[in-house]
Amino acid sequence: MESTLLEMLADQDCEPDVWTMNSTLRAFGNLGQIETMERCYDKFQTSGIQPNVQTFNILLDSYGKAHDFIKMSAVMEYMQKYHYSWTIVTYNIAIDAFGKAGDLKQMEYLFRLMRSERIKPSCVTLCSLVRAYAHADKPEKIGGVLRFVDNSDVTLDTVFFNCLVDAYMRLGCLDEMKEVLEIMKQKGCKPDFITYRTMIKAYSSKGMHSHVKELRELLTTVKRPPFERNKPDF
Repeated sequence: MESTLLEMLADQDCEPDVWTMNSTLRAFGNLGQIETMERCYDKFQTSGIQPNVQTFNILLDSYGKAHDFIKMSAVMEYMQKYHYSWTIVTYNIAIDAFGKAGDLKQMEYLFRLMRSERIKPSCVTLCSLVRAYAHADKPEKIGGVLRFVDNSDVTLDTVFFNCLVDAYMRLGCLDEMKEVLEIMKQKGCKPDFITYRTMIKAYSSKGMHSHVKELRELLTTVKRPPFERNKPDF
């Protein structure tokens, strides 16, 4: 990547642009090489390449993965100050980062702000909330997410419900976990291999063999993903 970038810099007919900058920043950010990412950002700006919203989202994501919430907040403030509108991606990155850090107060503030700005949450947003509440041992808060879902028109997918099943499994809320299957049926969303496998794991840990047997039968009716084919059912 670096050698290609050097070739571009040497070729006057193929100058780097904002897309070049974003790709470079994402590469170093994903590797956790934050200082290198920041030096590249400065060099690109010095050369006259201006950032866009995607650039700032990449910086936010990189700082979030590095648990540098001070720099995350600084980027978000900069975006507001210079009129780079926060997008659904901006909110999702920030909500997920603060949720993983256990800062539920900031996560919930951003979720409220998102809704006040009339930006519609996605399944990615909701999964971040559910995972954060599960790690914080707050099943009642997950109930709040489901109430929000009932009063919204967010299009739900199997990934969200699998996140929900996993959260209830971790919390030991097996009754609530079982109810997820009924909610999926109501929403017209079919369980998949991961749904059943997670539930089998939960029931097996509690010695609930009749439930395990029933789910194993259902498991045979769905396609096993390639990355799951060499794993046991629980």
